[in-house]
Amino acid sequence: MKDFLSIRMRMNASLVPEGARVADIGCDHGYVAIWLVKEKKCPHVIATDVNEGPIRRAQKNISDAREDDRIEIKLGDGLSVIDPDDVDVILIAGMGGMRICEILSAGMDVIKDKTLILQPQSDIEEVRRHLHKVGFRIDRESICLDDGKYYFAIRAVPGQEERPYSDTEYRYSRLLSEEGGTVYRSYIRDMINKVGDILESLKNVEAVVDSDGRLAKRREELEQMLLIFKEHAR
Repeated sequence: MKDFLSIRMRMNASLVPEGARVADIGCDHGYVAIWLVKEKKCPHVIATDVNEGPIRRAQKNISDAREDDRIEIKLGDGLSVIDPDDVDVILIAGMGGMRICEILSAGMDVIKDKTLILQPQSDIEEVRRHLHKVGFRIDRESICLDDGKYYFAIRAVPGQEERPYSDTEYRYSRLLSEEGGTVYRSYIRDMINKVGDILESLKNVEAVVDSDGRLAKRREELEQMLLIFKEHAR
């Protein structure tokens, strides 16, 4: 079953503490839940989804893996089907960041003393901000490159940060910047190249059509972004 996990899924699973009871919200095929119990990392997983199609697929995969006794399937929206006493960790992966924030806000009674593992597909800055807003601190972050795309995952626990995050840290991660790492450095280099290419393409266009100054403003924003990435690359 390990081979069924994508690089992104393995990254998410690696953040789950040993022995934790997990709720996998939006479980899709159920592969992460199956891996967690097969590898004996978790004694019990609740796999949920809001749609019947993924639930049917997950149920078949779980039955085929003979893990029906250790994985419980639930159909429902977000955290509405989770009893807080049944889990230690909430895993939400593969959704937009704003949707993840909505799920957390609607389930405050469930998440209040839990470890959260979140892997948003977008708006990760807003997810970091939301975690601080609702009383969580960021314990770990991971990054991976899967099929040509970078993915970030966050582990958060109840509590306050020792010092406030800057806007740059919300956007590009405090912990990954401090830790460095091969994949994060590759991400920064790719972003430097990408922003540099956009700036180059704006040079001629700006001189011809920028009568209202919008392109000049965009160029200034990109130049500031480039400085930030170069600072992270050091």
